[in-house]
Amino acid sequence: MPQRVKNSSLTYSMEVKPIMTRKLRRRPNDPVPIPDKRRKPLNYLLTDDQILEDLRILNKQLKSPKRPVSPSSPDQMPTIPMEAPSQRYEARIEEGKLYYDKRWYHKSQAIHLESKENTKISCVISSVGTNEIWVRKTSDSTKMRIYLGQLQRGAFIIRRRSAA
Repeated sequence: MPQRVKNSSLTYSMEVKPIMTRKLRRRPNDPVPIPDKRRKPLNYLLTDDQILEDLRILNKQLKSPKRPVSPSSPDQMPTIPMEAPSQRYEARIEEGKLYYDKRWYHKSQAIHLESKENTKISCVISSVGTNEIWVRKTSDSTKMRIYLGQLQRGAFIIRRRSAA
C-alpha cells in the first residue's frame, strides 16, 4: 500500500506512476508496419474427391515408362487415352471460343451454368482463356473460373440462354 504523507491540508501519494508517452514518429531502426490487406476469399470449385482423382491420374502418367520420341515421326508419339471413364462431355477451346457439347460459346454470351449440386446460375461469359473460362453471375456480378477439365468431367454443365 502506498505511503501517504500529510502536509497541511493536502494528502500526497508517494506512488510512482509511469509517464505516458505517445509515439508520434517511427524511429529509423523500427520495422516498417505491414498494412492489413483485405483479399477476396477464394472459392475452390473442385471437391476433395476430384483433386484426389486428378492426383491419381498424374501419378499414373509419371509412373508409365517413357519412350524416346523423335520429333520427325508423329506416329511414334506416346498415346494418352483421351476418353477417361468419368469424362462425359466434349469440351475444347479454339481461337478464343469454347466448343462444348456440340455448340460454340463466345465472350459476352448469356448462359445457364448448372453444377453437380443441381444449382442453376444465370451467367455471362466474361473471357475465354487457354484452359479455362471466366463467367460473371448476373445476380451479384461475382466472377467464377471454370476449368476445361470441369466441363469435360461434367462438374459443370453449360446451357444457352436468351439474352433478354
